[in-house]
Amino acid sequence: MIMNYKIESIAFYLPEKIITNKYLAEEAGIDVEFLENKIGIKERRIAVNETVSEMSAKAITKLLDAAGIDKSEIDLLLICTQNPDYKLPTTACLVQNALQLRASSICFDVNLGCSGFTYSLPIAGNFIKTGIVKKALLVMSDQYSKLINYKDKNTASLFGDAASAILLTACNENEGVLDIDFGTDGSGGQNLIAFNSGTVQQSDKNTELYMNGREIFKFSITVVPESVNKILSKNNLKVTDIKHFIFHQANKYMLGEIKKKLQLTDNQMIIDMENYGNTVSSTIPIALKNLMDKNELKKGDLLVFSGFGVGLSWGTVLYKF
Repeated sequence: MIMNYKIESIAFYLPEKIITNKYLAEEAGIDVEFLENKIGIKERRIAVNETVSEMSAKAITKLLDAAGIDKSEIDLLLICTQNPDYKLPTTACLVQNALQLRASSICFDVNLGCSGFTYSLPIAGNFIKTGIVKKALLVMSDQYSKLINYKDKNTASLFGDAASAILLTACNENEGVLDIDFGTDGSGGQNLIAFNSGTVQQSDKNTELYMNGREIFKFSITVVPESVNKILSKNNLKVTDIKHFIFHQANKYMLGEIKKKLQLTDNQMIIDMENYGNTVSSTIPIALKNLMDKNELKKGDLLVFSGFGVGLSWGTVLYKF
């Protein structure tokens, strides 16, 4: 029998500290009504005295406890982050040690941002598809707060810290991840960038996150509808065949424009960022987990996930629940 891979369960962890819109209005002079109505965010969580590896371990522990799975059953751990504890060793190695996962498990990091979930899904999933592993853990964990100047109107209101853990297991070939469309445009890399965060040092730049919001918006509302239409056409599907579209939760206005281009209904378009903000690679897993908890999904439902942003890169997934 040909195997495929599916999302078995999800858990996410949010730090305790909350950054409210009132705080941002005082610090950056951003209008509260604009943040809530146009951006679609009321608050975001910020990590203070905890590392990305600690957030990752908390999300994993929450998932294993809820799913009733012993850590000895985990064959692979992939951590997607752009804010690792160290440049080396990899964060996955630190988490393996902290949780005492098997020494025979496969553990490594992936450096991707907003498209991280949709890219990491097949990376880990193909280990299952080929029979190398049985249970794989994907962890999306980031702390963009460490890069943000909370007086910068371009970035202060958007990002929140979070970690999400996703358990992947085997399934039949006609369910789970059915198809994926990828894309990369490195020519736009400097439109969302943390200068002086690696080996390249520029004396005229600081270490804060820089975002050219106008260019990121133009990029997103162009490539995402194209990628969605491409994967639907390839699989002989129409927009109306899809139960829900779960896009990277960048901001409400951007998702509204994508919704218009694809002619989605309110029910099809999932918007779930109000209490978290843009949690980078965790936005899709968090939104999916909340749908699952509300019993919004039934076996056989078709879903589309699409992650897009920093890189610039994007990935769109056709998924059968």
